[in-house]
Amino acid sequence: MMDLNKLVNDSLGKIQAEGFVEQVVEEQLKKTIKSIVHDVLREYSDFGKNLKKQVESQLNINLDKLNIASYNLMVLNAVKEKLDEAMYLQGIEKIKADMDEILGTSKNEYKLSELIEKLKNDALEYEDDLRGEEMSFHIEPGSSLTFISFDKEPDKHRYECKYRISVDKEGKLISVKIGGMEFKNNVIMGGLYGIEATLFKMYTQGSKLIIDEDEVDTYYPEEWED
Repeated sequence: MMDLNKLVNDSLGKIQAEGFVEQVVEEQLKKTIKSIVHDVLREYSDFGKNLKKQVESQLNINLDKLNIASYNLMVLNAVKEKLDEAMYLQGIEKIKADMDEILGTSKNEYKLSELIEKLKNDALEYEDDLRGEEMSFHIEPGSSLTFISFDKEPDKHRYECKYRISVDKEGKLISVKIGGMEFKNNVIMGGLYGIEATLFKMYTQGSKLIIDEDEVDTYYPEEWED
């Protein structure tokens, strides 16, 4: 009777000696890594599940007697190396794209009323129940700095507002706090979108803020505008 386990072990030994597994893994991963990233669930398709069942039913191999632990480790290490490389390269590209977006084109001047409208528009994309409400808004002129605090939610005290900025006499942002944190790496890595991305561009590129307090409308519209 044919000893299937012996045949498999002999074949695996020959494959290991020739370095065939490393070569196949290297070549195949280069070809398939992109599709794996974009379609990671493919292996769980109905076809894949059915094929696995068919193969398992046809092969009557006693896995306990197979000396394949070293081959499993070799394959896993090769896969991990290629995945780490792919994740690193794709991570770099993603960071570049995010930084291009964050540090992209910024205007030389912004109006305070413009920022408030942007905050309201961003908020209404997710919270329609704010319609007709008045957002929180505080402005306190000082001898050298003007302190401005605002929040999408109503009835927030100055120090409770999510956004708190200070502006000098020339309209330059001196400080920007979001949720109690100033612009530092932990804020940037957490993601910047909407008005937060605008404030970051203004802060880093030195854009001027025109404080047109009389033009600021702190109320959300009652209905959708055409």
